[in-house]
Formats: sequence, C-alpha cells, structure tokens
Amino acid sequence: MESSLRATGHPGWDAWMRSWHPDYGHWLEAWPGEEAAGSPPVHLAGLVTPDMNCMVPVETGTDLSGLAAKVTKAICRARPPDARPVEIIVFCHSSLDEHVSTTVAGRLCAEVGTPCFPFSISQQHGVSPFTALRIASDLFIAEPDIHTILIVAAEKWRPPFSRMCGPGIVHGDAAGALLIERTHQGGTNLQLLDAATRHVPVDIGIRASGIPDTPTSALTSMIDFLLARHDLRHEDIDEVVGHPGIPSLTRSVGELLNRPAARAQHAVCVHLGAAESIVRLAQTLTRGTFRQRHRMLLWGYGIGGSVGTVLLEACCAPFRCQQDAVWSVS
Repeated sequence: MESSLRATGHPGWDAWMRSWHPDYGHWLEAWPGEEAAGSPPVHLAGLVTPDMNCMVPVETGTDLSGLAAKVTKAICRARPPDARPVEIIVFCHSSLDEHVSTTVAGRLCAEVGTPCFPFSISQQHGVSPFTALRIASDLFIAEPDIHTILIVAAEKWRPPFSRMCGPGIVHGDAAGALLIERTHQGGTNLQLLDAATRHVPVDIGIRASGIPDTPTSALTSMIDFLLARHDLRHEDIDEVVGHPGIPSLTRSVGELLNRPAARAQHAVCVHLGAAESIVRLAQTLTRGTFRQRHRMLLWGYGIGGSVGTVLLEACCAPFRCQQDAVWSVS
C-alpha cells in the first residue's frame, strides 16, 4: 500500500501547499528539497532561546500513515499466533498525512489483517491518548464481548505547518502504540486502573500571576480524584511521567505528589504531540526495575486547552518491542 501511494506523488498536498505559500512560504524555504536525515538542531529566533537549542526528531523515510503502520506491525508481530484479533483501533494524531485522501485509521485496520472498527481522535493534541484510554476503559465495561483495543499515536510535521507549538516548545515526529486487552489474569503486565481528561476554556500558556491557573487546578484535582477513587495516597505513586514544556504544570504535579526531582526531566523543548505519553511510558518501562507492585501516574496537556491523567499499575516488566528507534508498548 505504501509503495503504491508513493508512486502517485502528492498532487493534492502540493496544490494545498502552493495556495498557502504567500503567507507561509518561509516555512517552505526552511526545508529546501528533502529534509536532512537525523535530528537537526533547531534555531528559531524569538521562540527558542540559545540556551534551549535541542535535537528534534524528524522523520524523513515515511509519511504519517507509514509511522503509524510501523508501530502497528510491531505490536501485531509480537503477539502469539493464537491471540485474539484486534477488535477496535483508535488512531490519535494532531498533524495531517501528506496524502490528504488517506484515512490513516482505515489503513491501520488493513494492517492488522482482521475486521475491526477503526476511528480517530485528533482535536486534543497530547491528551488524545488519555481520551482513548478512557474510551477503552468504558468500552470494556459497556461491551462485554470486546476484548482487544489497539491505541496508535503518531505525529509528523511538514510545511506549511510550524513545528512551534508555543514559546520554547518544538514539535518532533514520533509514533507509539498501546495494546489494551481484557484479561482475568491478575498480577501480570501493565494494568489500566483509571483515566480522566478535561477541557479547560482558557489559554494553556504560562501564567505570570501567582494565582493558580485553570489547567493547573483541573489537572491536580483530577489526580486527587483518581487517587481517592482507588483509595490511594500520594506516596503510593511510584513513578510520575508527564509532558515537558509548561513549568507551571510540572511544578504543581511535583508539589502535589512530593516529586521535586521530577522537574529536571522536563528541562527540554521537544514535544511529540499525541505520541508524547506513549513514548515517555516506553522509555520509563525500559529504564525501570519494578517491585511486586509499581504504580505509575501519567499526565499531559493539549495546546487546545485539555489536560489528562492516567493511573497504571505494573506487576512485572510489560512486554515491549522496538522498531527503528520507534517504541511501542503492550
């Protein structure tokens, strides 16, 4: 499928880019011809200061649907032959595929090789996977015949869309996937305990005043609510995994859960959009050595004004697979 799409070129995308050129031509000149491979340094005057220069992951070998398909195939290959088929696919993204006629969720349905129901979540930026996890949790309760849900998140940014998503925050390209399964076997792999998201009708930018802003209040109240619902205390959380880019959120969560050291890992300027939480979770699971029960709290934000949090419990090292430095987790 991918080779046949490449053979057709990008007539729709190219025409769209030409129509945007008068206003956004400077982004086209920023990437003359093919983008350089690897992760080039980013220098954007007025938005990223010299002390914030960072390496931004830039995908040059495939399009958005190809990134999503790569982690989907990795998940499917790692499953045993007699595993239940994937019944629902949720594709999370903010960026657009350069083949504007391609339905990425539909392609992923073809990649798994069995009939399933695919749909997309694309309006919540970094919070989209949290909403997908909330939907998966509700579906397992409401639909007893559903056993397997695949959540795929991918981002690839191309001109005329800017990689800048806020002061000091640069979008990178990435993909990740989570396989959620109904199981009656306790004490294995990674268990989804709860998830919550909330839209806040304000700019999620950094506040100069000392008054707590709405995103911060919404996020901390959701965390407290999830912990209370599962009869957990702040000290019962072993690991906190959050998004970089907004120090006020990082600081508030760290203070709430007494994790001052967690602020250091957020001193970066790269955000992976919808893939951010899954990639960070995979990195955390790779580094971690878990005890009998290891509880993790994920939190994140969307530039459109959403915040989300997820409560997970690992009882052993969950299965992971790596493909071309793109991590996926099940």
